[in-house]
Amino acid sequence: MKKVATGQADEGDNNGTSSVFRLAQDEARRMGHNFVGTDQVLLGLIRKGGRLGSVLEKFGITLSWARGEVEKITGHGSGFVALEIPFTPRAKRVLELSFSEARDLGHNFIAPEHLMLGILREGDGVAGRILKEGGINPARLRAAILALLDEPK
Repeated sequence: MKKVATGQADEGDNNGTSSVFRLAQDEARRMGHNFVGTDQVLLGLIRKGGRLGSVLEKFGITLSWARGEVEKITGHGSGFVALEIPFTPRAKRVLELSFSEARDLGHNFIAPEHLMLGILREGDGVAGRILKEGGINPARLRAAILALLDEPK
């Protein structure tokens, strides 16, 4: 079995998964939440931009739209936000599914695209609800992401 590593953008790896997690935590802080859910992971992916960001934008998934949808569903927290913000069980499940997606594709790394595939596969979290309510076709988005992963960087 291959070892699957997450991308560490600031350690020379260009995959950028760790920066997505930091951006997701930033989004949780911005909203006053003491947790990182699938919605904040989605917002982190959008903020990360790059090739995946371009694909998401083609599907109408923009930061301002997604933030508005997240705020409608989860609102703003009112308490103290810790420096380290834990991931919800569903967000952890998305990460597990991302590992599975990468492994199934024969990749030995986790890129933001794998995280997005994990969100699509999980489907029931806040991020999945936002995408469904936004009329996003998960199968079409998945196909576009898989095509992106096949392209040379």
